Amino acid sequence: MKVSHPKSIRRRLLTILYERYLQDPLDMLTPEDFLEDGALHREDLAANMHYLHDRNLVELMMGYNPPMFAAARITADGIDLVENRFEFNLRFPPEPGEEEEDMADLPRLMEQLTAEADFSPLDGEARASLLRDVQFLRDEVARPVHRWRMPVIETVLGWIAANFAHPDETLPSLPRIRETIARRDG
Repeated sequence: MKVSHPKSIRRRLLTILYERYLQDPLDMLTPEDFLEDGALHREDLAANMHYLHDRNLVELMMGYNPPMFAAARITADGIDLVENRFEFNLRFPPEPGEEEEDMADLPRLMEQLTAEADFSPLDGEARASLLRDVQFLRDEVARPVHRWRMPVIETVLGWIAANFAHPDETLPSLPRIRETIARRDG
């Protein structure tokens, strides 16, 4: 499978660096290490790696052949990003066919739910409760999909919906979030 979209390339680079870091935290990868499986093109490597370096997600060792780097290693910020699946999927969406493909739309939906909760007509303790529940749901779905606690997610979705007297008054993105999560569980 060839990776071609810049965000997909960056996701792949971070994933490879993260996996290598878990094997040996001191090891650095060369450009050839990234190219060996054929999923990445040499011409995409330098620009995307420099982008990740500019974002402080990777550190680069420069050699005698600029702009190509001699070796790369993931930074602590890069590790934190990869381990926060919600943020990682939001910034670098999965390529179609990846394990979490069905969940690729979830980060956008969660951002939309947060905005809808912010602008909901509720006030006082009901508003504060709604905002806490939405944040709790965001935290729960930020875990890797295989570690989701489905009873917790379903309960929190129920709490959020219970803030509105009529089903028509609920937050517009809530049904789509339920459908997306149900596809994972189904």
